[in-house]
Amino acid sequence: MRTTLDYAAYSDAAVFGREQERIFRTLWIFAGVRSMLSWPDAFITRSIGGVPVLLQNCDGIIRAFENQCAHRQMPIQFEEHGTRRMVCRYHGWVYDEAGGVKAIPDEQTLYRFTPERRAGLRLREFAVAEVGNLVFVNLADDPIPLELQFRPEHIERMRAMSQHFSATCIQTVFPVRYNWKFNFENVVDGNHVAYLHPRTFAPLLRPTTVAESAVPAVAPPAIDMPSLRDATLNVDSPYQLKRWPWQEQVEGFESDERFYDFNIYPNVNFYSPGGKYFIIQQFDPAAPDLTHYRLTLMTARESGKIVGLPAILWGYLKSEKSVLDEDIVALEQLQASLHPGMRAPQQGEYEAPLLNIAAVYRQLMGDA
Repeated sequence: MRTTLDYAAYSDAAVFGREQERIFRTLWIFAGVRSMLSWPDAFITRSIGGVPVLLQNCDGIIRAFENQCAHRQMPIQFEEHGTRRMVCRYHGWVYDEAGGVKAIPDEQTLYRFTPERRAGLRLREFAVAEVGNLVFVNLADDPIPLELQFRPEHIERMRAMSQHFSATCIQTVFPVRYNWKFNFENVVDGNHVAYLHPRTFAPLLRPTTVAESAVPAVAPPAIDMPSLRDATLNVDSPYQLKRWPWQEQVEGFESDERFYDFNIYPNVNFYSPGGKYFIIQQFDPAAPDLTHYRLTLMTARESGKIVGLPAILWGYLKSEKSVLDEDIVALEQLQASLHPGMRAPQQGEYEAPLLNIAAVYRQLMGDA
């Protein structure tokens, strides 16, 4: 068995451009957690498929717009998140909750728009889907139904897990020098854990032998014609949760002896150790060999006051980053070793999910 992807899929600028168009401007892409948008005029800004996107709480409704003023394309919001009305800093244009232009300073003396032209002044709007506390955006003019991208049971599972989020979260973004697909393939491949993370993550999984901890008892087969829904995976594994007093003050998700793991295609790993806290890793493509790694972390919702919650979140973030650094070193070396004419990788039966994902990728890219 071997992958159908080649050197160009991870290194070529033209391929990267097609990915932006055919995958990230076509599929439902995770954009943020709902708790960051819970109050009036709260916003998040993102770049999705190379398009600047603004998510804004508009009278209690989460809307997504192109983050460019209709006047001179200046971003409406500059920061990654915050609370602010939709007012352009450049010339003061004010937008309403539906993205229409509400007011323009000195409109009659400076602009003198006709009524017809004035009526068409608005921000470009995108489709939004909320799955529990997970907010997805689709940039397509005619978005596919969410159920065509994710299985109904996966949607319900994501909703159930994310509804346990605390309202307080911590987030960081940092660059890594490799292709975004390497990150998604890495989180799907549990066999690497025993070798890259022997002292950090591997000891927490039960049992700890490579074959038993990384590979299901019966490996899922490669699918002749996998569908888009086959690219998102949900696996629960035995887990040894480290006990801390703060855990008694949260309403955990299901069992504290399980590791809940979602690989959400195309670029998210959403997981929870013991249902007590939640991590969202997102791999935002920035260039063929550059990914912006976005890490969001929160505890389960509080049933009582947690003393020192910011310090607890910061400690877990540092711990997660120490594990990720082990992946990053290896994946940056992998990217640097790519070259034209390289041999195709040889893969075994346990990697059937990776072959299915590669087949879905080729379908989305329009390859034979």
